[in-house]
Amino acid sequence: MVHSSSPGLHIVGVGASAGGLEAMVPLFARMRPTGRVAYVVAQHMAKNGHDELVVKLINRESALPVVLAGDDQALAADTVYLIPSGRDGVIKNCRIALHAPGHLSTPSVNALFTSLAAMGKGAAIGIVLSGAGADGTVGCRAIKAAGGLTIAQLPAEAKYDGMPSAAIDAGVIDETLPVAAIGERLASRYATLRLSDAKPLQAAVVMPGRSVSAVPPAPTFVPRPSPAVTPSSGYEQLLKLVHQVTQIDFSSYKEDTLLRRLDKRLATLGIASLDDYLAHARKEPDEIKTLQHMFLVSVSSFFRDGKSFAALRMSLAQRLAGKPAGEPVRVWVPGCASGEEALTLAILLRELSDSHPVEIVGTDLNPEALAIARVGSYRQTAFKEMDGSLRDRHFQPHGQHYQANSDLLSCIRFEQRDVLAGAPLQSLDLVSCRNLLIYMKSELQDELITCFHRALHSQGLLFIGQSESLSVVGNSLFVPIDHYHRLFRRRH
Repeated sequence: MVHSSSPGLHIVGVGASAGGLEAMVPLFARMRPTGRVAYVVAQHMAKNGHDELVVKLINRESALPVVLAGDDQALAADTVYLIPSGRDGVIKNCRIALHAPGHLSTPSVNALFTSLAAMGKGAAIGIVLSGAGADGTVGCRAIKAAGGLTIAQLPAEAKYDGMPSAAIDAGVIDETLPVAAIGERLASRYATLRLSDAKPLQAAVVMPGRSVSAVPPAPTFVPRPSPAVTPSSGYEQLLKLVHQVTQIDFSSYKEDTLLRRLDKRLATLGIASLDDYLAHARKEPDEIKTLQHMFLVSVSSFFRDGKSFAALRMSLAQRLAGKPAGEPVRVWVPGCASGEEALTLAILLRELSDSHPVEIVGTDLNPEALAIARVGSYRQTAFKEMDGSLRDRHFQPHGQHYQANSDLLSCIRFEQRDVLAGAPLQSLDLVSCRNLLIYMKSELQDELITCFHRALHSQGLLFIGQSESLSVVGNSLFVPIDHYHRLFRRRH
């Protein structure tokens, strides 16, 4: 949005509640400086809700600096402002005004968005992320009435879908996008703006209890701050301890990813140093298992990224059409978590043909997630992206859950194993390995892709995650079928 007191400055409001931190970290990691846009965040927090910690956690990934907003603070381009807990924040004359809370949930998303609509002249933008309840719906209605743009996080992706779903159901959302695509959408909206167009803006960056100093916004890339914990001998000792206790070797996983999760665990426990944490972990054996679960992400849902599955369905249909009747179709799902992806593929293949037995192997390191997968019982929220009639053909309602039919479970074997350990799988038609490569160092990625190549039939399919890509090695082994949906075919 543009205001006469700050020519060229646009302001984007971001609203979130439960699960919002998980959404904001990748959101701001994908933002890039323009010299023209400031971001103001209303994230529900209890009073004294660890504001500085939230700022710190987002800052570690954000491509833009993140600060805690102060009262009467002028906004600067290419900066993210977090409204402090126990306060409501509104925008007036391109400055933040903080007030005593006047809403049930604070900081109020409705209060922020409504203030943007009032001064937006049709240029206000509101983004609703994960959260319970319906805060943000009224504010989005105001933004739409003023001619602005409203965006909601894809509910199936949100940890808590209450806020985005409420706004969508009320008909006040213009676009529903996964978090990874929101930054690109904003970039396209401001694509006509050149950095040279941005006039220098003198802005006061205020932290509570600190003096005010004028700083010019710099339209240059801001490197991500490093985690507080850094690789060291203590870190190596910790990975060895995890290996001893769990038999899982994390040494080839990306250090930044593990360090961020380790930092979060230290903050939760109130432990200041890695040495102190090591001492704590050696006294409390269950602590290592807790850390292992934080290292391993086991979150999924059925038909997640539905358009990607539609692209996969077309290629699988072609492959099945070329198979003799009675010949099985064989699939491997490494990193299968609690089984949703493996069951999705079983459903897809069952719906495509009843002439080919389906044999799926799902592997994961997390025994608790595998236990859920073997039972095959899932909450209703796991089916957000799945057609209801399709769900009802393959699942039976059971209280607040749905239970997979026994014939569906019978075609899947779930195993606890490292993707590169154990007897290699062979003669596969499909490897579906989505959102596992992003946790691994490049050397291990190449080793894993080579393993997949060996495991697949000639012309077999490889399906990876939307935020993943193949290296030079991977591209020498696989040819893209649908690059956007990350679907590839074995070259040789």
